[in-house]
Amino acid sequence: TWSENGGSREHGGWIAGLVASTCAMYACAIALFVRMYEWYAPSRDCHRNTAMITSAAALCVVITLTTFHPRAREGCLLPSAVVTLYCAYLCYSALSSEPSTYTCRPESIIDANEALRKPANTVATVFTLISVIYAAVRAGESNFWNMDPDESATELAETLRDEDEELGADSDEDEDDGDNARGAPIKYSYSFFHTIFALAAMYTAMLLTGWGTRHKDDSEAVGSGWASVAVKFGSVWVTGGMYLWALIAPALFPDREF
Repeated sequence: TWSENGGSREHGGWIAGLVASTCAMYACAIALFVRMYEWYAPSRDCHRNTAMITSAAALCVVITLTTFHPRAREGCLLPSAVVTLYCAYLCYSALSSEPSTYTCRPESIIDANEALRKPANTVATVFTLISVIYAAVRAGESNFWNMDPDESATELAETLRDEDEELGADSDEDEDDGDNARGAPIKYSYSFFHTIFALAAMYTAMLLTGWGTRHKDDSEAVGSGWASVAVKFGSVWVTGGMYLWALIAPALFPDREF
């Protein structure tokens, strides 16, 4: 992998790429935090936005400092930079989801132009649905939790393999790969796959209904509202907390494998 090649002195180009990409992501995160202060906390009256931005930036600083700690053996600046940039984006997404009537939210071109509001909301809805479906498919087909395949899936694969053997598949060797792939065991859990899709469907429903607060005559964009702000900003702390736990857990529990 990129990080493994970068750890070797023989790959100077990989080291340069690691350093450049890490610096670029940290620079983008810092620039995004600065812009958030300028856009969403223009005055001292915007206490809520200021607290959100400051706390998210403080979390990113803690993540970076923890990476340098000697006991954080799994720490590396590249993934820390990725998490920092992602937390900055989540914070920006939370702030941009504030209602258009909130005084500390800057007025966009879409907010000022009534004719552009409906097409923009439609595009945002379609893009959101595509993103959720893609994320659900990728997560559902993965074996993130190292779960054992479902017994039903394994039995189905064995049944297909037995049927091929009963048919006396003495075909050419070129067809063997296809037959083996057809009878191979399923590498992911059916129950986990459908659970992810159920969660994605519920998340989409909550987005379209504004987390239960949207009214019939509501002209706010999909994903806007204080409930959406709370969910997205909570994701900042969930993301940062999970990564911090991944850094400190091996030091706290040295006898366990992570």
